[in-house]
Amino acid sequence: MKARLNRLKIENFKGLRDFELTLDGDNVVIKAENGVGKTTVYDAFLWLLFGKNSEGKTDFEVRPLDSTNQPVKGLVLVVEAELNYDNVIHIFRKEHHEKVVKKQLRGYETLCWIDDVPKKVSEYNEYIANLIPEETFKLLTDLSYFSDKLHWQQRRQVLMDIAGNIGKPGGFERLLSKLNGRTVEEYAKVLIDQKKRHEKERDEINPRIDEIQKGLNQYKFDVDIKNIGKERDKLKTAIAELDKKRKGLLDQEQQRQKKIDHINELERKKAEREAELKSDTTAIQDLLDEKMKIDKKVSQIHQEQFATNDGVTAAKRELQNDRDGLNACTAKLNDVRKRYQQAKENQLPDTCYACGQKLPKDKRAELEEKRKAELAEMTKTGNQLKKDVDIAKKAIEKGEKRLDDLLSKGEVANRNYNEAIAYKEKRFAQIDEQIKTNPTKSPNDDERWRRIYDQIIKARSDVGKSVSSQLQEIEDERTDKADTLEQLNRALAHADQIEQSKERIKELAQKEKELAQQIADIEKDLADIANYQATESRKIEQAVNGKFRHVEFKLFDQLLNGELRECCEATYGGVPYSDMSTGQRILCGIDIVNVLSDYYGVSVPLFIDHSESLTIPIEAQTQIIKLFAVENVKKLTVEREGEMANV
Repeated sequence: MKARLNRLKIENFKGLRDFELTLDGDNVVIKAENGVGKTTVYDAFLWLLFGKNSEGKTDFEVRPLDSTNQPVKGLVLVVEAELNYDNVIHIFRKEHHEKVVKKQLRGYETLCWIDDVPKKVSEYNEYIANLIPEETFKLLTDLSYFSDKLHWQQRRQVLMDIAGNIGKPGGFERLLSKLNGRTVEEYAKVLIDQKKRHEKERDEINPRIDEIQKGLNQYKFDVDIKNIGKERDKLKTAIAELDKKRKGLLDQEQQRQKKIDHINELERKKAEREAELKSDTTAIQDLLDEKMKIDKKVSQIHQEQFATNDGVTAAKRELQNDRDGLNACTAKLNDVRKRYQQAKENQLPDTCYACGQKLPKDKRAELEEKRKAELAEMTKTGNQLKKDVDIAKKAIEKGEKRLDDLLSKGEVANRNYNEAIAYKEKRFAQIDEQIKTNPTKSPNDDERWRRIYDQIIKARSDVGKSVSSQLQEIEDERTDKADTLEQLNRALAHADQIEQSKERIKELAQKEKELAQQIADIEKDLADIANYQATESRKIEQAVNGKFRHVEFKLFDQLLNGELRECCEATYGGVPYSDMSTGQRILCGIDIVNVLSDYYGVSVPLFIDHSESLTIPIEAQTQIIKLFAVENVKKLTVEREGEMANV
């Protein structure tokens, strides 16, 4: 795609109130002193396409500011560009409006058009992204972006992509055959790690040999090693004989212990039989039965006493309820009688209480009837209350009689219970005294006890003497022989340890030789890798730098240890990018843009800021818009440089 800018219109964008740039696809120079707005023109073009300024920021202030550094209100920001790409004219327009709600500024909104067709912001951004990715546009329009803003690893990858398939250096077939799918750098890391581990293992061998040798010097013997085996066999045989003898004695002791256990069991049975004889109650069973009957009778009398006393409590409660009812009825009856007497004695009025006039006969008759009705109702109520009083009195009389009967029964029940308790205590004392003198059967008169006793006497005669003293003698002798055997075993173990240590010293010495050879082989491979990387780096740098006319890229750094480390820095005449002058940076940037344009197949308008620093012709292969600083030029001035791209 080849794109050229025909026209750029700017209204109220940052410091530019109204500016229109007409190019018709030609190269132009925009001149003014610093601060007038040259860079603002480039910012407006970037904001139109990507919503960012020349520094890549999206949150910069796009609207003009007043004297208090606040956005000027009531303005519409407009940026419009006419672009010719692939011989087709397209117009892009973006506006920035205030959002006012109830005369209050609530924010801003952005409106977009493409060829006069309204677009949502997302649709507009998608169209631009499909036209040219933002990253590619930055590479082709910002002269410092590739060398100063892009990460060196990304920068290096772009250059490697441009160089294409460089191929492997020749003469390193042996090295490449060892990679097994790894890169040379990965294989170098493997070798360095192996070398480090081999060197560590090699350096640890001599101290280990010295330690083993010191251990050998510590072993000393008081016996002849050749005869130790024979002495040890004799001791093992003697100890086995002692173990056999001890086992025989232990078996005897186990049989003796079984007999002792049998005696203990017989003693337990004898004691149980004696307890049975002592607790025999056959002769006093009648006395025990009598105690049980007395207990049962006392319990029955106590229940009768409890029931009688409970009945007395209930009768008292019922009698009190009846008395309370009588008092209530009597009070009501007295009240009715009082009201009846008052109503009967009261004279009917002759005059109206309201107006004072004499009441008519019919009214007096009505009042008389009303009084008679009230007297009749009170008479009826009084008669009923009189009946209730009589009923309550009879209930009280009946309750008092029932309570007297229960109180009499209660006195009898209490007296019976007290007499029963007294009898129980007296009779129990007599029975207990008789039980104490209960004659029990003597064990000597009991056939079962005598049989158990005879078995105990016979078993005791069969037990025999203890063998513990004989066992102790055997154990002492065995301990002495076992200690001697342990000493012989340690001596043999020391002898074995000496032979193992000598063999281990030989193994370690051989391992040291093997590690030395492995380290030498690794160092040879690392030297081959260093030669390979040096050859490859020269080949890569030649392939990359062959694409450019002026700039050369340093793609490898050689460290003090001879190792090559990847890097990526532009140079011009041996001067690194960080030390270049402004003009040199612009020249290198144009050279890079030309190569990238060819690689991506894309050509877009190129804004060159600080172009006043250039003293050599620009060799750009795209439309050039130079931003040129000139003293005392207070207004943006545009000069066309002709139809040629080279200026």
